[in-house]
Amino acid sequence: MILGITLMANGCQDNVTQGVAGRVLWIEGNQMPTIVDENNPGQTRQRSEPTGVEREVYFYELTPMDQATGNGVFFSDVQTKLVEKVKTDEEGNFAVSLPVGKYSVFVKEEQGLFANSMDGQGNINPVEVNKDEITPIKLEVNYKAAY
Repeated sequence: MILGITLMANGCQDNVTQGVAGRVLWIEGNQMPTIVDENNPGQTRQRSEPTGVEREVYFYELTPMDQATGNGVFFSDVQTKLVEKVKTDEEGNFAVSLPVGKYSVFVKEEQGLFANSMDGQGNINPVEVNKDEITPIKLEVNYKAAY
């Protein structure tokens, strides 16, 4: 287990000694914090819990914004090389072997390739793989959530 991530996707947990392991989580609905009214406890709304989901996760060479067509958090026409893709298990867990390097990570959705973060240099959803290490990541697919 790495940072609470179980390496069990695709039966590859024993084979991955260098790469990325993580979990894809689906988040939707109102995620705003609430104030609890002790005089009216029936009015307390609970945020939905993130749930692991089956998805394909794509690892491209590190991709700057000008190397993909973006529409909000969805991307298409990624111009960098696709290095690897992996399917998560039913709980959203995955593990993938990758060479040392920097990558952009996308989750495949019907609307396109989802990515919701950038680094300070304008690279889309970056992750780095170091020699003989497994980099843990959590991918929160949250385009249907309100914060």
